[in-house]
Amino acid sequence: MAEAAAAAPRRHRRRRGPRASPNPLFTRWLREWRDEATGTRAKGVYERALRSLARYPLRLRSGKAAAILKNFGPALCRRLDLRLRQHRAEQGHAPTPPAERRSPESPLAPPTRCPPREYRPLPRSGARALLLTLHKSSEPLPEAELLRQAQPLCDRPLTLGAPKGALGTLLRRDLLQRNGRPPRYSLTPRGHILAQRLAASASEAPPPSEDHLPPPSPPPGSDIEFELKPGEFDIILCADVTEANGPVPSLLRGRVPLSLRRLHVGDFLWVARERAPPTGRPPRELVLDVVVERKSASDLASSLSDGRYREQKFRLGRCGLRQPIYLLEEPEKGEPLSLPLPTLRQAAVSTQVVDGFFVKRTGGPQESATFLRVLGEQLQQRYGGRVLRAWGGDVTGRGPPEPPGTPCSLLRFQGLRAAGGKNQPQTVGDVFARQLLQLGGLSGGRAAAILQRFPTPASLMAAYSACPEPLQREALLSTIPCGPLQRNLGPSLSRSLAQLYSTPGPLP
Repeated sequence: MAEAAAAAPRRHRRRRGPRASPNPLFTRWLREWRDEATGTRAKGVYERALRSLARYPLRLRSGKAAAILKNFGPALCRRLDLRLRQHRAEQGHAPTPPAERRSPESPLAPPTRCPPREYRPLPRSGARALLLTLHKSSEPLPEAELLRQAQPLCDRPLTLGAPKGALGTLLRRDLLQRNGRPPRYSLTPRGHILAQRLAASASEAPPPSEDHLPPPSPPPGSDIEFELKPGEFDIILCADVTEANGPVPSLLRGRVPLSLRRLHVGDFLWVARERAPPTGRPPRELVLDVVVERKSASDLASSLSDGRYREQKFRLGRCGLRQPIYLLEEPEKGEPLSLPLPTLRQAAVSTQVVDGFFVKRTGGPQESATFLRVLGEQLQQRYGGRVLRAWGGDVTGRGPPEPPGTPCSLLRFQGLRAAGGKNQPQTVGDVFARQLLQLGGLSGGRAAAILQRFPTPASLMAAYSACPEPLQREALLSTIPCGPLQRNLGPSLSRSLAQLYSTPGPLP
């Protein structure tokens, strides 16, 4: 009986569930930072801080208060305080919690309740930029296009990973709505009202007084040549907006700093972005000398069929970046192709041997994403500790790469528009180059060699007119050195070009 009586209380004892964390926001942010730091030493710092925070039973009201815990250094506490202020601003709360604003005479007095304030995002913040962008747009926008249009209105870079907080805040507050697959964003009725108020306040802002006028803008051309010293820039991987919903950016998301841009040449490149620009000026950017053109097997087959492949190689070779790379993916099992697989492999070999591009073959998007991540780490080691200078001259006027340890001259990001854009103003030489590329067997390197000798069709036709014999015209271009091996153009192509540009009337 005594044993039964002793066992009775144990049968009625309730099992306690897991204790809720008293600091859920700090725990969530530390986990996010830990995931972002995957592959670096900082990941262990965040893991140790999470373990210390999990053992602490009381609520922390600021990052500074977390300094009493183990593994919470001054830098981590400051980062928590900055994130806490940002969170309070996004939620429309005061920057300091009520408990920290109580007077010392009455520390136990309850805080005075204030009516809730209307949510108004901070100027030049991500949430404000998204609202104003959608207010100007007449239709819902996909995420990639929304970020691209909102970037000029925001001081911080809007990348694929960074704007999730702003988008999430606007969705939770019923200011944005998301519909469709892939998702498109638009304003709700409440969002329309708030966006109209933000747009009106921006348009009705009074002009600055003479005491608060911004500094005078520098004269034109004074900012063309500048330099970024080590520690003043971050290296960011930029992907073309057409790749936004592709498999490779999806695999890279959250692993590397990724920004969507409208690239005028290539699919991926890296920029050195100024870390702390002065107020009122966007950060300056220099493009590292590596550009990657990614081709799946089906895309390679279609570009070979319609002639785009040779034109892309020509633009990639003259864009001014010293190390263009072709990233060619093997076809998946059973994938239908418009050209035979041996033809695609022969095109890859020709791209490397004849055109002089570095060609990297991968088994699919997973290997391509790994290659880009490793390549970005190598570029960080190569350029992170060097002085980077903006090249102010012509893109074709740069010499060979500078040796390690010396200042490196790089192109400005805006300079790529003039060097590799498809819709740039066409010169006679550009049209001549496009004509030459339409001739079978004439690669981009061979066309560039002909343009160096004869920059316009008129100069070539004048040279043909100076040749009295047909055989001389047919052999005029045969000895032009082409490509990295400086091999002659050859009699076959020379004969075809002579027939095309020296035959009067229609071709036979």
